[in-house]
Amino acid sequence: MIRGTLVLFVLPLSACSAVNTGLDRNANARGGTSSASSAGGTASGGVLASGGGSSNGGSSAAGGSNVTGGAPSVAGATAMGGISAGGSTAGGASTTGGAAGGSAGSNSGAARGGAFGNSAGAGPIAGSGGSGGSGGTASAGGTSSVGPVAELPGSACTREFKAPAFQDLKTNAKLPDPFTFLDGTKVKTRDDWVCRQKEISTLAQAFIYGPKPGKPETLNATFSGGTLTLDMASGGRTWKLSVAIKTPSGTGPFPAMFDVDAGAPSGVASIGVGLTWLTSNVAAAGTSRGTSGKFYDFFPNSKDTGSLMAWAWAASRIVDGLEATQGHKIDTKRMFGLGCSRNGKAAATMALFDQRIAMVAMQSPGSGTTSAWRIAQAQTTSVQTAKEIFGETSWMGEPFGQFGSNVNKLPIDQHEVLALAWPRPILVREGNADSWNCPICVWTTLKYTQLVYEALAAKDAIGFTQYSGGHCEAGGTEWTNTYNAFVKKYMLGDSSVSTTGMFTEGKFTFDKAKWQDGDLTPIP
Repeated sequence: MIRGTLVLFVLPLSACSAVNTGLDRNANARGGTSSASSAGGTASGGVLASGGGSSNGGSSAAGGSNVTGGAPSVAGATAMGGISAGGSTAGGASTTGGAAGGSAGSNSGAARGGAFGNSAGAGPIAGSGGSGGSGGTASAGGTSSVGPVAELPGSACTREFKAPAFQDLKTNAKLPDPFTFLDGTKVKTRDDWVCRQKEISTLAQAFIYGPKPGKPETLNATFSGGTLTLDMASGGRTWKLSVAIKTPSGTGPFPAMFDVDAGAPSGVASIGVGLTWLTSNVAAAGTSRGTSGKFYDFFPNSKDTGSLMAWAWAASRIVDGLEATQGHKIDTKRMFGLGCSRNGKAAATMALFDQRIAMVAMQSPGSGTTSAWRIAQAQTTSVQTAKEIFGETSWMGEPFGQFGSNVNKLPIDQHEVLALAWPRPILVREGNADSWNCPICVWTTLKYTQLVYEALAAKDAIGFTQYSGGHCEAGGTEWTNTYNAFVKKYMLGDSSVSTTGMFTEGKFTFDKAKWQDGDLTPIP
């Protein structure tokens, strides 16, 4: 459903203002493409999008750095129910290449951040037919879909999970229990939960967003003059990707925002991944899946991957490049993304599927992110459902189309996808008058996610403002206070800031009997 409204909103943080222009209505073209410069500077509307002066010069990474070629292969791993070199086939048989490629590949290094830290482990989706150790080009064509060790949620878990075939999925009208594995096993420890996150990630890629490929065979990164350039190669195909980096004045290092036309707050660097950049440089968001954009030229066998996941893959390669270069003054352990509407979906997907991005933040993303499919389907008013969003544009993966009238067969729902963020903070803003985004759907979904966080002793790491306004409108004092607090605490390192109670209550009631499947017993 496409609406032509044009909305401007401002998100202050101390001396900063963020602006979002030309926003879609969770649609392919809401008011046209945003004209705000994602690289910072002055966005259309005259509001300065980035605090402080630019210091983009910096030193060039001499000759660039080579990021290790490809993700490591997983010894003896099985092809994950069709999520392999040839793309996902609704959880069907694995595609070309068969068994995972080779026994080489170190899988060394625990997942980053301490809170993730179990033993080192493979990415959640086994590669198909890749050459030993490279995780790059599959010997029979296509690319391995083994995720880098520290990238995908749950990657510290050494277990492997297979997505079942569509016909083997069970029907469940409730929101599936986050603390129960698909085989019925209960989550009892935090190590179990990390493995459950890995399973949720596997299922989300198999059935909702499409597979996220692993790293290319080679990635050479250079930074010079405010631009990060990635030269990538896989399977004889090459891709040169450049992105503007704008940093505040000073020596840094600074936290950074994947700026999806939102505008970075004061003291935070901007990584210019606005909508125009994403659609021009990575993947278009039209009605035809897997055919338009450099991502699909580079990964010709990833036709099942929707544009949201394609954009997320590009963001992850930017993280790789930042980690491998110097001179940009960015602290790669303090990054988040932000955008509104479809841009909010993009920012959220980038962070949810790369645990190196330290905070998951979004504004008015609605369907595809914060609105559970089952709850939306149950509404009697006009809201965006699974069937509508799949028919509207290519955000979701191809396998998601089979759930248009069968959302109760989805083995997961969006409350679990959001829980992939744990133990990282989540920050969300939605309008209570935004009927298309379904306010009760969003609130219920976020409340269930908060219950998961509470069971994991992280209740205050979810900030949710449901203001009394429409789509992408200014959120008022409540949102300003919540946004400031989360940025100051989690990005700027101010441990004195409290985020307790920053979750909108009182407008809806959580219908546990109708939606909650299972008990959320505290996890020690």
